[in-house]
Amino acid sequence: MRIQYFTVLVNFNIFVFGMMKVEFNTKALNDYYFCLYSGKQPFSEIILERYRKVITYMTQADNINMLSKFRGLNIEKYENHWSARINDQFRVEFDFIKPTTIVILKISKHYE
Repeated sequence: MRIQYFTVLVNFNIFVFGMMKVEFNTKALNDYYFCLYSGKQPFSEIILERYRKVITYMTQADNINMLSKFRGLNIEKYENHWSARINDQFRVEFDFIKPTTIVILKISKHYE
């Protein structure tokens, strides 16, 4: 179940920079991207900065094929979704709804 967040401020769920649209599966993922979180977080600020950078790379791609040209993302296919590298330990898991729409599913540890 994808959650829709639309407010007057920058806290919204779907945004477009290039041709690729990004949706967040949970409010926490949305808050991590837009720096709207408070209190103790399960990830360090370095991980969250790199998470924001990976999402920005995703929005700059025009389609699925162009996304794979960002070699630093190390995109991998799992059973029913994809992942991109945040660092050696963490990955962003995502799925494609359409060729130009990505749903961010979660941030996960790579080797668990």
